[in-house]
Amino acid sequence: MLKRKELARKAVRLIVKKIPKEKETILNVDAFLGALANAYKKDRTLRNFFLSPQIDKEKKMKALEELSKKFNAPKEVLEVLEYLVDINAMALIPEMKRLYEIELEKLMRMLKGELILPRKLDKKTLEKIRKTINKLLNREIEIEIKEDPAIIGGFVFKTQAYVLDTSVKTQLEKLARIGGV
Repeated sequence: MLKRKELARKAVRLIVKKIPKEKETILNVDAFLGALANAYKKDRTLRNFFLSPQIDKEKKMKALEELSKKFNAPKEVLEVLEYLVDINAMALIPEMKRLYEIELEKLMRMLKGELILPRKLDKKTLEKIRKTINKLLNREIEIEIKEDPAIIGGFVFKTQAYVLDTSVKTQLEKLARIGGV
């Protein structure tokens, strides 16, 4: 298993080395790998398509090319994925997505995170939260917003390596644990 993780790490490093170091390109690669990882995890047919030795490499590459066009991913990413198709290692895609996000943070001093809110907020408030997190972490952040009424109030911000939880739900749980409620 260690060898497979190391292969995923090397593939991600190769992608990072090959692609242009422009913010838009880097984010397009992240979106492409994310879509591919999600589809691979959730769609058994797609997973079987990429793992089947009976399906031509050309068909697999054509499918990857079509998907890459939708995300405007550079051809350098396809070159790395072609190698994975050759050695029947497309199962590494979810791990590669995780590792790419870590590289994204290093490369751009940027965090890609998830902001969970109890309800929709106006743009001014969202921008204030983003700026506060930016200042706190000393990095530019790319945010995906999700709603979860269960957190009651406040927000939760998550990245690969960091969680900032100001939710009312968590505060109430802490009080309950220490006997305050």
